[in-house]
Parts: sequence; C-alpha cells; structure tokens
Amino acid sequence: MTQAPIEQQAGPVIPVKPAPNVYTVLLAMSVLALVISISVVLWRMTGHMPQGYELPLKHVFQPSTPLPGP
Repeated sequence: MTQAPIEQQAGPVIPVKPAPNVYTVLLAMSVLALVISISVVLWRMTGHMPQGYELPLKHVFQPSTPLPGP
C-alpha cells in the first residue's frame, strides 16, 4: 500500500463544518410538511361555515360517540 506524502500547509488551519446530510434535510422537510398539513386541517375544522366546519377546538380531540364501557 502506497501513501502520498503529507504536504505542509502554509498558514492557520480553519475548521470547516461538515455539509448537512441529505437525510437530515429530507427529515426536516417532512416534519415541516406534517406541521403545515396538521395546521391546515385544524384551521379548516375550526373555521366558519363556508370554508370550515365550525367545530370548537375542545371537540377536535373528543370521540364523536362515547366509547362503550367494559
């Protein structure tokens, strides 16, 4: 195995941040898309009648019918 000679650099060495990973960027984009879609759905459900369903926010997280008991 051969090795190339190490060249001496003139001047100070400046540390460089690594480039962001492609998967990190895709994950950030997907989280952003999920937050936007959830906010649009909640906005449409709580909006007034021509565009929304006028559902109060407290009813968004409640079941439409009571769950049967044990």
